[in-house]
Amino acid sequence: MKRILLIATLATSFTGLAQSLTQANEPAIGETQSMFLCDSFATTYDGTTGAGVTWDYSTLAKYANVIRTVTIEDATTAPNAASFPTSTKTIKVENSLTTYFNSTSTERVSQGFVFNEPSFGQLVAVFDTDEEKLIDYPFANGSSLSDAYNGTLYFEFNGIPQSPAAAGNCYAWIDGQGTLLMPDGSSVTDVIRYKMIDTSTTNIMLFGDLEIVRTQYEYYDVANSNLPILTLSRLLIQQPGGGLPLADNSIVLSTVDPLNTVGLFTNSLIEFETYPNPTNGNITLKGEFDSNATASVFDQSGRLLITQKAINGSSIDLSNFNTGMYLLKVTSNGASGTKTIVKQ
Repeated sequence: MKRILLIATLATSFTGLAQSLTQANEPAIGETQSMFLCDSFATTYDGTTGAGVTWDYSTLAKYANVIRTVTIEDATTAPNAASFPTSTKTIKVENSLTTYFNSTSTERVSQGFVFNEPSFGQLVAVFDTDEEKLIDYPFANGSSLSDAYNGTLYFEFNGIPQSPAAAGNCYAWIDGQGTLLMPDGSSVTDVIRYKMIDTSTTNIMLFGDLEIVRTQYEYYDVANSNLPILTLSRLLIQQPGGGLPLADNSIVLSTVDPLNTVGLFTNSLIEFETYPNPTNGNITLKGEFDSNATASVFDQSGRLLITQKAINGSSIDLSNFNTGMYLLKVTSNGASGTKTIVKQ
């Protein structure tokens, strides 16, 4: 495993090891925590770092009556255990992401993850060639690391199993320590924030080069809980360097019940099918669409090419398009769904 310790733990009284992530306070198998699903557009406070900072989530709003459970599982009996034979634990976020890992007294290492993505289905990332290092124990304010990893992605596209090779880099920090203003009006002092960004690159038949970018912010009150008290997560699937995402999923979770409410949580995804895909010309829409539903086609740079009414059984003509990959987006009443279309 390639890894470089970038910045050593700062040796000050404020950033002492009392507030650090260690194997001793790593969550144990069987630990569980119910968290409130919150507004996914919450501020990340990416630039609020260092000692003595304040992160203000006092106005963070929840979706009414929606709870997500975070569970630490035994990896040997968890779903997909056969794909992660060296893992000992998983961190499972209900209806979202499951991370497989093991640890020693000096590090936490991930063997991959499983993510349920609406467009690509179940995405299984297995880092069996070179595992992904997530934490150097102890990890305190000022600590950071970089690690290279590689392995294989497993998923289905149009019912066809795919297993392209994937490689990437993980960057992780404890980038701040201070006060966290919680969305129930309370505050928690001496909180540390763990931030992680990993970018996996792969090449998929008919798609070309793709990036899978995970960004995670976890706020820890390590004196009182082994699990984070607030998390913000995002997973992007996109062309290298950006452009219009093929998939963009965010989830924000809080252990306390926010005072403010966004509204009733509803499925914001429109479910539909397209065929044939790949196509040499026309594609056909299949789904239950409202009378005001529209279908739009974008190129890889996000430029709008076509917009028309979305009607079950209707066709979209791509015969004049260049060979390549396009994004089809169906929108109705504030909800949307996307599919990636390949023009041969």
